[in-house]
This record gives sequence, C-alpha cells and structure tokens, in this order.
Amino acid sequence: MIGRFLFRLRSLTPIPFILLLAYFSRPTPISVLIGISFLCIGECLRLWTAGYAGGTTRAQDLGVARNLITTGPYAYVRNPLYLGNLLLSFGICLIANVYWMIILLFIGYAAQYLPIIASEEAYLRKFCGSVYESYFAAVPRFLPKIRRYANPSKHDFSISRALKSEKRTFTAIIAVVGLIVGRILWRQYA
Repeated sequence: MIGRFLFRLRSLTPIPFILLLAYFSRPTPISVLIGISFLCIGECLRLWTAGYAGGTTRAQDLGVARNLITTGPYAYVRNPLYLGNLLLSFGICLIANVYWMIILLFIGYAAQYLPIIASEEAYLRKFCGSVYESYFAAVPRFLPKIRRYANPSKHDFSISRALKSEKRTFTAIIAVVGLIVGRILWRQYA
C-alpha cells in the first residue's frame, strides 16, 4: 500500500531535496566535472531503459506494465530506471558540492524506492507468474550483473521512444543545474 502511494508521488518527492541542494550549493570546477560524469551515466542508463519501456516509465499506476521487459538494461538489473535516478541524483549532489546531502540521498532513496520496488515485484509476481519468478531469481534488483539474462524478451529499442519519454527528465536536469548556477551567480553579484 505505501509502495503504491510512493509510486504515485515519486516525481514530487525530490523537490525538497533539490531546494536544499540549490541553497547549499558551492560548486567547484572539479565537483562540476565529476558530477556531470555521474549525471551523464545516470541519464544514459535512463535513456537506454526508456528506449525499451517508453511511456510506462512515467505511469502513475503499476497496472500499466503489461509485458515483462527482460532485454536491454533489464537483462542486467531489474530496476535500471531507479539505478539511473540514483546515479543522476548522486551527480547533482557532486555538482553542487554538497556532500552531506549524499547521505540524505541514500536514506531518501531507500525510504522511497524499496517500498515502491516491493509493490512492483508483488504486482509482477501476480501478473506474470512463473515468467517473473525465473527473471527475479536470475537478475539482481539493483546492482547490475555482468552476464545478461538468458531469456530476453522480444522488446525493441527506440531512440524516439526514449527521447519522448525523457523530455521531462531533460527539463528537470536543466532546471536543477540552472538553480545551482543561478545560486552561484546570485551569491557572486548580490
């Protein structure tokens, strides 16, 4: 129940975190360079994932998922989108040079995403049955394995599907980095 509730709110929960980061940000050239590297890796993983899952990654209800995707990034990790989110958010913390926020990031992610993942897993067990059970047993939840899943689904990758799905994420990244840069400029010229 709490997982489904958090699932619906998952786009809003980062807002207080972002505001804290913008307020306390003190980026340096090296923090920006390292942070952008993690941000880009996270967003590339999100793009790869969205290229297979498309708009279902933006759904507000678990019932949207009708076919179990076990190819692409899903062949290595069951929750590639959430891993991408974590890497992207970690990169933002590094860009802002607010390292104590990394602790809050990991606590917040665990508090939010573990119940969401548990709800998704329960749904997929019920909806997909033994197909999901085999996948569940072979593919790790959050830390990717090197060997891909032996029974990949027939889903295809579409860059247009990925870009369409990720428009909001691109906008959010630009807005957050803009807040951090704006805060720097405001401090410098105020």
